[in-house]
Amino acid sequence: MAFLNKAVMNSYEFPFPFFIMACQMLVTVLFLEMLGSLGKLSLPSYTWKSARSFLAPSMGYAFHATLSLMALQGMNIPMYGAVKRCTPLVNLILAVVILRRPFPSFTLIVSVLTITIGCFVAVLGDLTFDGFAYTMGGLSVLAQGLYLTLVQQCAESQRSTWEILQLNSYNTLAPFIIMSVLVREPENIVKSKYISDIGFHVVFWVLVSMGSVLNYSLFLCTALNSALTTSLVAVAKSVIQTLVGLFVFGGIKFHPLNTAGIVMNTLGGFMYTYTKYQEKREDKRQKTEDENFNEVRVGFHPLSLQGTPDKSGEHSLNDIKVS
Repeated sequence: MAFLNKAVMNSYEFPFPFFIMACQMLVTVLFLEMLGSLGKLSLPSYTWKSARSFLAPSMGYAFHATLSLMALQGMNIPMYGAVKRCTPLVNLILAVVILRRPFPSFTLIVSVLTITIGCFVAVLGDLTFDGFAYTMGGLSVLAQGLYLTLVQQCAESQRSTWEILQLNSYNTLAPFIIMSVLVREPENIVKSKYISDIGFHVVFWVLVSMGSVLNYSLFLCTALNSALTTSLVAVAKSVIQTLVGLFVFGGIKFHPLNTAGIVMNTLGGFMYTYTKYQEKREDKRQKTEDENFNEVRVGFHPLSLQGTPDKSGEHSLNDIKVS
């Protein structure tokens, strides 16, 4: 997605984030309505009450999406990925504050801190530093951490992933359209240099379609796992993104601090993944042992305290002779 966004906004000179997000939400809404009309998907009606109940996650998502596009416009892809890897730290804090979760293990905390420190080290070595872009990137991290945590909270209240996607798309469609009009994006879009280019339209609509798929994937991962795990999955994905980004869209000017920061950032992601895997294995093993123990308890029948009488000592009345 980062490469598609970069291609649309920089290569095709189309820096209109509100319009891009409005198209993405519109495509999602139309797709969900089509599935509903074909009987492939059953969703509750979109009402003011349901919209209001999901308003906070939707606004968090809207801020995150818009700020991310603004940040990507002025940053190279490796550094954009490094900044976005700070999201796990935000999720870690919000999970404790909002969701009342216990603190994770020491190793997990160390891995998240390694990712975050690596980001700051990489920023110090960025020779193409853009203050505005980094500010937008930092704010997008806060917004992403907030909306993923709130999505997890909604999923725990028995909302399906499709319903979450529906509410988010409807809630954010109108704000994106309004903001696009207010900042006069439509006027500039008409004058866009590549507006009639077929290649631009192919890349643009692939970007919009993939954005809808990505939203569903993020919501599903958050509902089945947690906001923290979802943000760490993005860290693993960004490893490939970073490697490719070193050589495309202008690449990156290498600096010892920059390289060291990206390496720390990546190692922290691997550390988290390995620790999480080990904890899952341990939980599964413990669960299996508990189930086996319960089965043994259910099948255990203690011997009666009263022994079985010795039949050899019993005498029949017929054996007694009366003299």
